[in-house]
Amino acid sequence: MKRPLTSLAGALACALLLLTSLQAAAQTRQPLLIEGKTTLYQKVLTRPGAQLRAAPDATGGKPLPAMSVLFVYGRQNGMVEVGAASDGKVQGFVPEAETIAWQHTLVMGFANPAGRDRVLFYKDRDGLMATLSAEAPATVADAQRKAVADGTLPADSPIVSIEPENTIDLQQKFYLLPILEAKSAILPSGFRVRTVHVASVTREEKPVQAQRINPDEALKDFRSGIVFLVDASSSMQPYIDRTRQAVSEVFASVEAAKLNDKVRFGLVAYRDDPAKVKGIDYLAKTFADPNKATTRDSFMEAAKGVEASTVSTRAFAEDGYAGLEHALRGIDWNGFGGRFIVMITDASSREGNSPYSATKLSTDQMRQMAQENGAAIYVLHQLTDEGKGDHAAAKAQYERLTAYPGVGALYFPVAAGDPEVFKNQVKQLADLLVDQVRKASDPSAKAEAKPEDAKLAETTEAVGHAMRLAYLGKTEGTSAPTMFEAWASDRDIAKSDVTAFTVRVLLTKNQLSDLQATLRRIVDAGEKAQIEPGDFFNELRSAAAAMGRDPSKIGQGQVRNLEQAGLMGEYLDGLPYQSKLMALDEDSWSRMGVGEQQAVIDDIKSKIALYQRYHDDVDRWVMLAEGAGAGDAVYPVPVDSLP
Repeated sequence: MKRPLTSLAGALACALLLLTSLQAAAQTRQPLLIEGKTTLYQKVLTRPGAQLRAAPDATGGKPLPAMSVLFVYGRQNGMVEVGAASDGKVQGFVPEAETIAWQHTLVMGFANPAGRDRVLFYKDRDGLMATLSAEAPATVADAQRKAVADGTLPADSPIVSIEPENTIDLQQKFYLLPILEAKSAILPSGFRVRTVHVASVTREEKPVQAQRINPDEALKDFRSGIVFLVDASSSMQPYIDRTRQAVSEVFASVEAAKLNDKVRFGLVAYRDDPAKVKGIDYLAKTFADPNKATTRDSFMEAAKGVEASTVSTRAFAEDGYAGLEHALRGIDWNGFGGRFIVMITDASSREGNSPYSATKLSTDQMRQMAQENGAAIYVLHQLTDEGKGDHAAAKAQYERLTAYPGVGALYFPVAAGDPEVFKNQVKQLADLLVDQVRKASDPSAKAEAKPEDAKLAETTEAVGHAMRLAYLGKTEGTSAPTMFEAWASDRDIAKSDVTAFTVRVLLTKNQLSDLQATLRRIVDAGEKAQIEPGDFFNELRSAAAAMGRDPSKIGQGQVRNLEQAGLMGEYLDGLPYQSKLMALDEDSWSRMGVGEQQAVIDDIKSKIALYQRYHDDVDRWVMLAEGAGAGDAVYPVPVDSLP
């Protein structure tokens, strides 16, 4: 019996509708959520040797790069169903044993090794605590490091691995030390440290030994860029002249030693915003680029264009951070292992909360930017009579700005702003920096600099040592240990006040944008609450509603601070490194004076400006898995930059 054509057409339509529905369901499939979360998905890290299988029971498969971060779509019989992105496209299955569960994106990187010992990694926390709690922990750790170096580590040693000798270049050899667990501990000395359970994962699928090099040979190619950043406001002409004279004299000795290609000098000047001040022709400008000023004559020709402004700027504090950002981002530093910026000024610099600041960045954020770029900042501060009322503020500011890890502040005041004393100091510093390159090129060479300032000589040598270690690490191709799970201290064992790691959170572009938007809402709420005291959390409820979050959480009895209010994204929840803003509650806000409240708002504004720099810094965005979408790229945000 034949079916009517209408019935066949109806059946076909139903089949097509079912197929379309199945396809739509497949396209809208989402990864599994982390338990207790509403926006964060489960992820795993792949171990070296992990293979992607087409089906749970398939044998063999496609090798996956170690350190790939994959989204979890399902689990069955010891297999994890995964995809490279959160877009619903499942790629296959990986044995759970070949992965590491990763519930958040908090990671560690090695701090510069100068001024501290190499990090030791322990099999378990008990082994780490035994060393930290010993009567002489530094002695115990030294013996363990020696055993590693000598190859005499006993089989029952608590040590799993050790940090590489030289600095790892994060951009050249990207690596992760995901934090799987963190616990605080108070040592017998009274210091508090965090013990961290980490997994070391690198991009290498097989253990790769760094190419062992002769440090003396490698350092023969070490080059330094020294950029003088000059305040070119109306009071600075004597110091501009002396800077040119000092560099000219140093350049003469550089040419005599035939070090022109090893030491380069640059000159950047800053004034004020020409759009806001009539007669000012630039905010920040490169006059001598260290990549182009190859001789004394070419430098002097370029530098002669720097003159003090004949027009007064808008405040005594100058826009030094606009000049500093220009020097950091406007000059190509890639060819220089030594990166030095010498800031010369008689005034403090405008903080991000100044209405005249072009950068909107704070001192701490400028220091962080310099360290991210591997640069050391020196400040030669002229203590002139005219700036007497500004001296204390400038000193405090510049000591924070120039704080170099493991070394201290590179801040050097010039008494009475004496131009000749200043010239001598510039020449001493330049001679010391040139000597470092001379000794790197020829270890047997005698130092020619004869510094009168012992602190200047000591700190410059320490900073130079750190930069040489970083250069050797980059030249050698130093990698993190390939794969292990272990415990370590986030502080140097011998010097508990020295950090051993930098801590970062990997945020996607969407999360970074969300964080910016949230902070803008908080700023708006804070500024409105200053007009109507007591309405801060009412304004936050409005902000939560506008952002699609639950406004009923804010102001509830069980909610005590911003972290618990649910206004901030879940990607910040549960991090072991907390901030004052996240802990802010209605009572503490109400008790603050107007100045304290404004300080909170100003700090948030400077972070918003910093996040825009991160967003625009295309070179540092990292794709953690093959096939991941652009939206799943991450930026390693320093934890100190979080709100």
